[in-house]
Order: sequence, then structure tokens, then C-alpha cells
Amino acid sequence: MEPFKYFVFNKQEDYRHGYLEHIRVTERGLEPEPGDPARPGIFISRLLDSRKEGNAWHRAVIAGRNCGDDSVCFSFYCSDTSRVLWGGRHTQWEDLIESPGLSLEEKHALMRPFLVHQIWNPRDVLLYHAKGRFLWVEIQLFCQAKRIPEIRDMKIYVQNQSFLTWLPEIYQAEPGSEFLKRFLGLFETVYQELDEKIAHAARQLEPDVTEPEILFWMARWVGIPEIPLWPEAKLRVLLHGIVRWNLIRGTRAYMEHVIRIFTGETPFFVEYGEIEVYRGNPEVYRRLKRYYAHDPCVVNVLIRQQAAGSRQEQKALKKIIEGMKPAQLEVRLILLKPYLYLHQNVYVGINSVLGGYQTAELGGTTVIPSVLGRSKEPWEVNAPKMQSAQFAGGKDSRYAGEKEEAETYEKSEKFSF
Repeated sequence: MEPFKYFVFNKQEDYRHGYLEHIRVTERGLEPEPGDPARPGIFISRLLDSRKEGNAWHRAVIAGRNCGDDSVCFSFYCSDTSRVLWGGRHTQWEDLIESPGLSLEEKHALMRPFLVHQIWNPRDVLLYHAKGRFLWVEIQLFCQAKRIPEIRDMKIYVQNQSFLTWLPEIYQAEPGSEFLKRFLGLFETVYQELDEKIAHAARQLEPDVTEPEILFWMARWVGIPEIPLWPEAKLRVLLHGIVRWNLIRGTRAYMEHVIRIFTGETPFFVEYGEIEVYRGNPEVYRRLKRYYAHDPCVVNVLIRQQAAGSRQEQKALKKIIEGMKPAQLEVRLILLKPYLYLHQNVYVGINSVLGGYQTAELGGTTVIPSVLGRSKEPWEVNAPKMQSAQFAGGKDSRYAGEKEEAETYEKSEKFSF
């Protein structure tokens, strides 16, 4: 059988080469612009050239999301010529379609005689009546109850070798051949999908391009725990080189690799042997045993709280760690808070950040600047000194207040972080 020929719309550039009205091109495909729900988003594609006069177009496969019985409408147009008579002269179809000088109603009036199919909410369409060298598509998207439909990609097959050609000539004769051809087209679609899957079977094992259901099957195949907790994009990254990583499964390097993909940050590990090194220093040894689990079968995993900000992400991370650790090992997950807290885990360059600056108020009338741990900003160095409310009375007292504040700022520089 000859290889199938088709046109694919699956990139932003594919949708930008055409007519767009009240519709936007996103990374996922097409969707109507928010606003008036009664006004549909319109997309008219460029002309698709089969390079054959009277070509019988075979099929259109559309992937997207509809929001009701009348949220997505596809119209297919066919012609054997790329020109049309308009205004007394022949003009290219694509020039008319993309022309801002013509209204949508005028374009519809010109294209109406070439309309061959109009289908609502299509998924897989057999284009029985689409005969002609050129074909173009119009898409209308309607919002339904604040739900936004979208078109992700579509594939339009140029032609197909009908099963009817393999039958004796008596079945190809009129008048019943057209019905038989359409009837056999249902089986052609099934076999066509099987042939394509077999021809591209190797792609199903590529994490970057395989379908989501195959992706999750591959994850179960290589023994990844808690698969439903993984976002699809991160799971695709994890499956890269997973066979090589499974050779060291259960080790610290493997756990670090998985946690880094899930959270986007490299975790820190504190193990029993790393604490035992300080046994000769009783004071340090006592503090380390206080802040970390101290047991040969316990491993401390530290990661910044921002890497797993929500409670749901934290629970998911704990389940993933439990699923990949060795059976005899206990893992203690420690989330490092984003600011300095006394008697808690603080690491320079990781979470050694001061909290927000606040001033202290006494009785609602006196303000005491909170300067401990706060360096002066560049714009504060030569700025006039602020006045305290209790020194706002006389000239001498104002200068006395400024002098006290200046001395306080000078001392605070020694304690700044």
C-alpha cells in the first residue's frame, strides 16, 4: 500500500497563516478570545494543494475540546482552481481570505458555492463530497456557559486507496458503487489507524512524543511508584534514561535525581555517618543529634519549602520518596522555611533571608525604628534623618532626636546581615 499523504496543523505558525477574527493562537492551538459569548471565534485556513485535479479528499481527524453540542463548527471548501472571479477579475483565494477589506459576510458569500461539508463537534470525518485540487477549512468556536472550546491539532488526509478498487469491477459500477465506497470507508479508517500505529511503533517508546496513555504504561513498565502524582511533563523528563537510572535504584543518587525532577531543585541529604564524624566534638555532636534524626536506618532529606509550596505537593513528594526508598530505610523530609527562625535549620545561601521590615510602635504615638539586622539602603546614606513623633515639638529637642537616631544607625551597621 502507498504511504498516506496528509496535511497537519499542530504548530502556532500553521494557524497564523490564515484569517483570524476574535480568536487567538496559543501554545496548545486555537481558542476564542474572551468577551462576548455570542460572537464566535473564526479561523479560515490557507489553501491545501493536493496537486491533482478532481482529487477525492479522504478524511479529517481533529483533536480538541468542545463544550456542548454547538460549540465547534467545521466547514470544508473545495475547488479545482486557486482563483475566483471577484469584482470583474480573477483573484487568488488566499488574498481574498486574508484581505482585511472584505467583511466576513462577503467572504462567506464568495465561499458558499464551494462548501462541501459542514459538521458540528467533529472528531473523525470522512470527506465523501470533497473533490477538487484545493481544500480549505473554516473553524467557528463558540463559548458555552463561560467554558472555552479549543482546537489543538488536526490532520487532513489528501487521498486514500479505497477498498472498492480491490473488488471485482461489477461492484465498482454505478449506481451502487458510491454507497459501497462509503460503507467500506468505515473499515478503511480502522485499518488506516492500525497501519499508522504499526509504521510509527518506534515513536511510542519515545517519552517526548508518545501519547499520554502509552506514557503512563511505560512508567508502570519501568516500576515508577505513585504515577498519578506525576505531572505529564515531569514524567516525560523522568523517563529519559530511566533504564540506566534503575541500575542504581534505592541509592542516594537515584533519590536525588527523582526529587530534583519533581521539585526542580537539588535536595540535601544528612546521613548517620555524616553526623558521627563530629563525635569527638561533644557540643557540635549534641546539636546535630538534636536537629537531625540520628539512626543508621534514617536519612534526612532537606529541601526548600518553595520547591513544594502547597500541602498537596508536600504530600505527593512524601509519597514518592516512600515509594522509591529501600524497605529497611526511613526517610525524614525536612522543609526549609524561607526565612531565619531561631532553633531551626538555617543554611547560608539557601534560606538565610531576613523577614519583612517592621517598625515598633509605643502607645500609637511613638515609633522606634527596628534597625537590628537591617543595613541602610544606598538612598538612605545621605538622606535627612527621620523625626520621631515625640521630638516634633521644639527645635532643640528635634536635633536631639536626630542625634540619637544617627547613633542608633551607626551601631546597627555592626549587626547587619
